[in-house]
Amino acid sequence: MKKPYCVLLALLVLCAAAFCTAPSSFADEGDGPLVITKSPGGETVYEGDDAMFISRADNYSSVVWLIISPDGETVYENNEAEAAFPGLEMEGFDGEELTLISIPIAMDGWYVQTRFLDSDGDAVLTDRAQISVIEGIIPSPRVKLLSGGARLSAGESRTLRVEAASPGGDAIKYQWYRSSSAARNSGEPIPGATESAFTPPEETGQVFYYVGVWCVRGRDASSPIYTAPVAVIYSEPETLPAPEPTAEPTPAPTIPPNRGGPNPLLAGGNALFTGAVSLLIITLLAVSVSALILHGVGKRQKAEERDALAGEEKETE
Repeated sequence: MKKPYCVLLALLVLCAAAFCTAPSSFADEGDGPLVITKSPGGETVYEGDDAMFISRADNYSSVVWLIISPDGETVYENNEAEAAFPGLEMEGFDGEELTLISIPIAMDGWYVQTRFLDSDGDAVLTDRAQISVIEGIIPSPRVKLLSGGARLSAGESRTLRVEAASPGGDAIKYQWYRSSSAARNSGEPIPGATESAFTPPEETGQVFYYVGVWCVRGRDASSPIYTAPVAVIYSEPETLPAPEPTAEPTPAPTIPPNRGGPNPLLAGGNALFTGAVSLLIITLLAVSVSALILHGVGKRQKAEERDALAGEEKETE
């Protein structure tokens, strides 16, 4: 009976040893140290061009991209630099690959750096990568967007304005674009919108607008500088309830016209005749009333006389 117990004990010892010496693939991910495996490299571009920067690290939970001034005094995190450099656009700042789009000459000498953080809040920094921007034959303009987006109702409007200056005193050209999203790569040029100001048409829903600005010297042109897209939103028109039907008023009875024509007795030319007839009628009425009164008085006198005679006859008897 001791042999089975010995075999069972040996199996338990082997299982415990196997568990303790299990390969690291069975361990929880992210338990290792936070280690930088790749720092971004420097890039040299012409103004208005794009550049990609790549950073890698092991066992990180979040990433922050830093845009640092040449003197190191100014630091922008993630896409904060878009507001500092009009026309600049940044993509991928929430991952390991950052793309700078339409890099302006003002970013010459700036640096790109990545900060990786683990779940405990510990952080490590990559090396800095410098951006070198070569000015074109025609320098690009300095651009500043003067107006933001708006939420409007029917009948309202918003004029979008941009301010641009040419470093070399060259002519400045404008082109406004319309887009259904905040991404400039989906924009379409608006025919005729080639001034520094543009008033979007009244269009229900959300539409993004931005402008491209460049300098022109003869046949040569600078790289365009694009502003950040702004949203103009028109609210749905308010639907009013249909008015309740009202009962039609009952028409008043109409008096048929006198088809016999006007009464000649009331005509202006017969006024004298009308007055005479009225006087005659009144006179006849007065005579009739007088006759009736006199008749009644006569009958009364006769009755009194008969009564007097009858009294005298009785006295003589």
